[in-house]
Amino acid sequence: MEGAKPKEFSKLQAFIFPIHKYELKKFLPMSFLMFFILFIYTLVRDMKDIFVQYHTNLWDGAPKDASTQLISALKVWYVMPVAFLAVMIFTKLIDKFDAKKTFYIIVSSFMVFYAIFGFILYPNLKSLEMSTQAINGMISGAPAFFHTFLVCAANWPVSIFYVISEIWGTLAISSLFWQFANDTTMKSEVKRFFGLFSLVGNIGVVIAGLTIKNALKDASVNNVRMLMVAVVVIGAIILSIYRYINEKILTDERFFDPSQVKAKKKKAKVSIMEGIKILFTNKYFLLISLLVIGYGMAVNFSEVVMKAQMKMAFAGQQYTDMQGNISVFTGIFTIFVTLFGANILRRCKWKTTAIATPLLFLVFGSIFFALSLYNKYVPSATIFGMPALLLAVWFGVIQNALVKSVKYSLFDTTKSMAYIPIDPDTRTKGQAAVEVIGGRAGKAGAAFIQQIMFGFMPGIMNHALTVVAIYTGTVLAWIAAVCSLSPKYEKAKAEMEKAAAAA
Repeated sequence: MEGAKPKEFSKLQAFIFPIHKYELKKFLPMSFLMFFILFIYTLVRDMKDIFVQYHTNLWDGAPKDASTQLISALKVWYVMPVAFLAVMIFTKLIDKFDAKKTFYIIVSSFMVFYAIFGFILYPNLKSLEMSTQAINGMISGAPAFFHTFLVCAANWPVSIFYVISEIWGTLAISSLFWQFANDTTMKSEVKRFFGLFSLVGNIGVVIAGLTIKNALKDASVNNVRMLMVAVVVIGAIILSIYRYINEKILTDERFFDPSQVKAKKKKAKVSIMEGIKILFTNKYFLLISLLVIGYGMAVNFSEVVMKAQMKMAFAGQQYTDMQGNISVFTGIFTIFVTLFGANILRRCKWKTTAIATPLLFLVFGSIFFALSLYNKYVPSATIFGMPALLLAVWFGVIQNALVKSVKYSLFDTTKSMAYIPIDPDTRTKGQAAVEVIGGRAGKAGAAFIQQIMFGFMPGIMNHALTVVAIYTGTVLAWIAAVCSLSPKYEKAKAEMEKAAAAA
């Protein structure tokens, strides 16, 4: 079997699914690992937004989009500090244990929390959250800038759920799955496998979106508990697949190059703070972090405007359905984009593929913000017989789903490829720092700017022109970072291939 050359793909298979039959033994488990991780991520992501919008107590006289302001407050005051803590814990675990044990510990810890939330916190939500009267007393003497910070604390069960779910998305997808993929995917597989992992994986996004629409109609205790049970069971499946891949697949030389697992020379360990320091002192990692920050800021500003208008246009179950629609559209778009994106990845340079995501943000974001501004400055406006507000919301939903689909299929893939030429020790800790801290810095940075805006005047649409200016500048800076990183990546890749050839 060894040394036998696989048959060339037909043109159709090369375009749609360039995987050899014998490679399915490795490709499918890795894809299903991503499928289940994305299913949990999508489910808890949609739930956390719905909980904040409709299951938090506010203060008397709160503006109509006050719950949307809470989302910005959570990102900057709560998620960001926990993200720093998460990367420290991740790095400490990597130092103390190996990658396998770290994977088991992190996934198991998240599943324990979701079990506690479903069976203890959510059923007692009313008694655990502060009442509106108590919130009024708490914020009465505080500056307006800190109102949302205090209200988030008053609704602490939902706030903790929001924070943990945000960290799950970052750690599970970026640090656990993609690091595992980087460490186990051979050079001959990278361009064919990486783009197609999303093809199977994002079916989980579609199923999760449909689940939200059908299983969270009234957000009853039983329904939420049932969803949390599903999350915990799927978490156990994730651990089982991970173990199967390590024990049954990576021991087969056809699927794992022995040179990738041979004993490495011992290096001085990088401390926790040095791992974070890499982000600010290594120009290569700094440029990757600018891509992550650019995405985080751009998607945050477009999402907060979309959600504020969505709250104005829909209420209750209609809002839940729209949240589910975003996930369904995202999954469907991702599947189709992956088919074309995988071919772009195989046929084009890294720069061409990496720049596609910010260009899409620039084009579609311009149309979305134009509709939003038209609705703001032309009251009761209609376009083609449809209210401008409704049209802006629907275009915002489609734009949000489309840019996320390109993010999952192209942005994440090219970003993960950028780490490959880096030596393993630096890559592991540098990647964790970029993904967790860089990712949070983008979203938290946008949220902090929004908090400053709300301190002067509540309501994101009151600052629409400022948002558009910041959004445009962010996307242009993101494009510039791609152009700067591209020659560095190509050079590092060439050096890695030269070293491999010499070895």
